[in-house]
Amino acid sequence: MNCLDSDVIKQKLNCQCGKISIFESIDSTNSWLLQNGDCGDVCLSEIQTAGRGRRGNQWVSPNANNIYFSLCYCFEEITEHWSLLGLLVGIAIAESLQEVGLQNHGVKWPNDIFCNEKKLGGILLESQDQTGRVVIGVGLNVGMQDNGLEQAGISQPWTSLRSVLKDSIPSRNVIIATMMNHLQARLETFSNLNLGHFLNDWQRWDILLGQRVIIRQNEKSISGKVTALDKHGRIGVLHQNKDIKFYSSADIKLIPEMN
Repeated sequence: MNCLDSDVIKQKLNCQCGKISIFESIDSTNSWLLQNGDCGDVCLSEIQTAGRGRRGNQWVSPNANNIYFSLCYCFEEITEHWSLLGLLVGIAIAESLQEVGLQNHGVKWPNDIFCNEKKLGGILLESQDQTGRVVIGVGLNVGMQDNGLEQAGISQPWTSLRSVLKDSIPSRNVIIATMMNHLQARLETFSNLNLGHFLNDWQRWDILLGQRVIIRQNEKSISGKVTALDKHGRIGVLHQNKDIKFYSSADIKLIPEMN
């Protein structure tokens, strides 16, 4: 794998960016940018010692030629569709992976990237205030191989770009630049988001649409079939009584129902 190189990344960009900081090891690229980043800055690291996912879960971040990436982005205001931002980032990442040659991938609501029914990456958005400054973190399995990592806290099936793309995998610098290009294009239009277009784009990448899932909420388990999102980004689930209920990511945990 090529070493991370800010100059190579910038050469591949068709958008503006701030300072690109690259570390050999860091606690969390998100945490570093929250403390030190200006608008447009990017942080990358070969290792994260305290990487995290949604709800404070650990994100295992070994030195495996993966991508641990964070972008500090500043919006002029917090819009009424702010709750859709994480899903928009998921669309942008899925589009960028398609550009570098990946197929059979999509987004598992609300913030996971899957390929061939295995987890490929995750997204975490964080902010410290209500000014519109947000740090967008993406963890992506690129070179990671199955070498006992299940013993390190990875409890679900996972895959990597190396496993799927084999010798056709591009360099990490190209992948990062491609992600940044798609992110920038999507983020620039977010304040004027067309909800209908967004929902159509989401359905293209939604791997749960039409699938049966088990919802775990308040120590109860309920099954249903996933339908479309609502305007707030909540997931719709059709229950056995034919009622459709909408859930936010803070409410539930979704588990695919086994056949």
